[in-house]
Formats: sequence, C-alpha cells, structure tokens
Amino acid sequence: MKKYLALLLAAVMMLSLFAACALTEAPVAEGDAEPEGQVGAGEPVPSVSDAEELDLSAVAAEVGDVKITLAEVKAAYDSYVSYFSSYGYDVAGDVSFLTSVVETLAQAELIKVKAEEAGIADLTAEQQAELDSRVQTELDSLYEYFKAEAEAEAEADAAVDVEARTMELIVAEAAAVMGEPDATYDDYVAYITDTLLDTYLQELLEDEMLKDVTVPDSAVEAEYNALTEEQQTYFAESPEAYKFDQEAYEKSGTAPVAYVPEGYSRILHLFVPFEEALPEDYEANAVDMEIIREEYGTLAIDVELGTAKDDAEAEMADLLKEYVNLMAANEAMYENHISAARAEAESLYAELQNGADFASLVKEKGGDDGYKGYDVYTEKGILIAKDLACDNDWSSEVKAQFAKLAVGEYSEAFADDDGYHIIFYLDDEVSGNVALDAVAEDIRGYLLEDQRLAEWDALLAAWMSDGTVTYYPAVYEPLA
Repeated sequence: MKKYLALLLAAVMMLSLFAACALTEAPVAEGDAEPEGQVGAGEPVPSVSDAEELDLSAVAAEVGDVKITLAEVKAAYDSYVSYFSSYGYDVAGDVSFLTSVVETLAQAELIKVKAEEAGIADLTAEQQAELDSRVQTELDSLYEYFKAEAEAEAEADAAVDVEARTMELIVAEAAAVMGEPDATYDDYVAYITDTLLDTYLQELLEDEMLKDVTVPDSAVEAEYNALTEEQQTYFAESPEAYKFDQEAYEKSGTAPVAYVPEGYSRILHLFVPFEEALPEDYEANAVDMEIIREEYGTLAIDVELGTAKDDAEAEMADLLKEYVNLMAANEAMYENHISAARAEAESLYAELQNGADFASLVKEKGGDDGYKGYDVYTEKGILIAKDLACDNDWSSEVKAQFAKLAVGEYSEAFADDDGYHIIFYLDDEVSGNVALDAVAEDIRGYLLEDQRLAEWDALLAAWMSDGTVTYYPAVYEPLA
C-alpha cells in the first residue's frame, strides 16, 4: 500500500500523506447492529454483480461524526484511476489502491477534526487573505495554461474564440479532475478553494503540533562530521562532481557541501546571449562544404598522381568557387547572428574600462546564463575548474580565456556557441573542510524538516489508530 500512497502524494494537492499503516476494520461486537445501509465488516465482500446497483449512500468510513459515503469514495477513486492512467499506471480494480484512496479521504477529514480541536479551523483575517491569495494564484495559473492552449488553436483556426475556448478547456479539466461530467467553472473554483483550504489547515495544524520540535547542536555537529567524512571520500574520487553539488546547494538549499576539493576558482560572468538561432541553411551549407572538401581532395590527389581525368582541374576550379560562395554565405549569416550580441558585449566592456563595477553590470545588464537572479553568484562568483571536466561545465572557450587571467583581472569580450562573455577572475575556492559555523544552520534546517516529518507521520499514525476512524471495507471494496 505504501507505493500507492506515494503515488497519491503526487496527485493530491490537499494532503501530505504519511507512509501507510494498515487499515483497521471497525470492530463489531456480538449483538451490535450494523450501521444502516452498510455491509458488516465480518460478512463476505459482495461483488458488483451480486447486486443490481451499489448503494452509493452507504457509509464507507467514519471520522468521528463525519461520514464518508460510497459516492464520495467512488468519485475520488474514479478520478484517481483516470489520473494515474494518463501517466501509464493501471490501478483500476486494485483493492490496495482503492483502500489507499479511502484512507486519503479519511485522513483529510481527520485533519479537519484535529484542526477544530486545536482551535485553528476558524481562520483569522490574515490567514483568510493568505488562503485567498493562494486560490487566486492557482486560478490565474490555470487560466494562463489553458489560454496558451486556446491561442495555439486559434493560430490554426481563426474562428476559435480564445476567451470562450479557454473557459471551455477549464470546464473540461474540472469534469476530469472532479469526476463530475456536469461540473461548471464555479464548481471548480469551489473545489480548488476547498482543496487549498485543506492544505492550509494541515500546514497550520502541523505548525501548531510541531512548534516545540528542535534539533540539538550535538545532532548538527554529528551530521556535519558525517558529511565531511563522506564528501572527502567522494570528492577524492570524483572532484568534477563538486561544481554540480555545490551549485545545487546554492540554488536549491539541498544538503550543504562541507568539503571542497582542490582545483576550483570563482568568476563573475557577464553574458550576452545570441537572440536567435542560426538559420537552417547555415548547417546545410556546412555539410555541403565538407562534401566539397572531400571531393576536391580526391581530385587533387589524382592530379598529383597523374591519374586524373582531363577535366579534373576545371572541376576543381568549380568546386573551389562553390566552396567560396558557401563560405561567404555562412560568414554573412554568422555575422548577422552575432552582431547584436557583439555590439552589446563591446559596450559592456567599454563600461568596465571606464570604471564600472563588474558585479553591478552582471545584475543590471547581464543576460540569463543559468545563474541570473541568484545573489550568491554576484557575491561569491560562479565555480570554474581549469583542469577538471565538470558536470554542468563551461565551454572550452570560457575555460581557455580563464586560463589567461590572474586573480583580479577580467577578459575582453569573446564568443562561444551560446553568446558573448566577459569573465572576471574573482578568487580561488579554499579547499578542505568548510567551517562548521558556515553550514550549521543549513544542516539544522534540513534535519529539522526530517524531524518534523517523522513526528508528523507518527502523530498521524496515532490519530488514525486511536478509534476516531472506522472503515467499512465490505462497502467500498466492491468498487475495485
């Protein structure tokens, strides 16, 4: 069942599911009456063929006083089956998957119950504003996504009304997601609002329940020691991996790199990309030029050996003329391709020569090189290793220019296949262990997340098994 809960994690916006524990059936004491409209947990599970039609009003699970009907289970189950089918997962008819869907619905209701008990279900004005903002962001994203699809259709068919088609696509999406063929836009807005409310209530409940969770300094130090030991071994074998790992940490806040191998430096990078790709004719001409070179070479050898045909020299002259024409055409296309970027790069270089601050120019006028928008790269610089073939590496042209510089120097503007570059040799990366205090808070951060997740999982497991939730598998299993 754990694999299905992992899949549901990706599909359900409203829940952060914990690893599944086995569902417990409702105990039915001797002589106790079965809930009205339900099949007892101790009775054989009927198949759909055992009855003309399942009773969708039957209660499939209870969470305190809240009843989850078979109709609710069926709607969710059908929706998830359709969702996973679109990604190549065939879960139809799988009782384990169906059970996970029921548990998902029960957990969502349980979180609401616990939020009520904790006194956080009634949102403050500030919290309501936050929820409203999330809903609007979701709706805007939805609209923009389907508007782009509608615009693409309108390009192919001028009769398409983009606004009307956008709404039509959203309503179709609503029907698929909600499992309701007659769903309207307003229905979908309500559905999204309820879904995001569930997510938000869970966040608030987690914050309340886990507010006292902390990570001691001893745990941070132990993790630091483990990281340095592991990374010393790893980077001794694969020093070229450091650039990728360190950049992942700097960009995404992954586990910090606590050991630095030798051979790395930092540069500031002014980048001016080429705005448009080279025309297709450029590559076609290059292929033709290579063919001509081979043909010309073969003829030249025949002439030298005295085995050439009488008209070989005339043919060679024609080939040479054709080659020169193709080369001229490609040079013109390439010049047109690079001219705007070159002019901009030369202008930036002139500003540097006149005393402009390199880092300021990167922020204000540099193009997107994959590092744009990250302040760390205008403060610390970007990693480069002259003698290592790194993951996510610089071009050979950039590395060749870097090899000419000393610390504190910058290059002239130069080009590679992507655009024009000016680089500034900022400093060398200090090798060895990174100081504990430099990474302690980042280590504490991810250890805290791990600790919170573990305690939240344990708390949910305890709530789910404390008798608040009751399941009636004989009611819902026939759906599979």
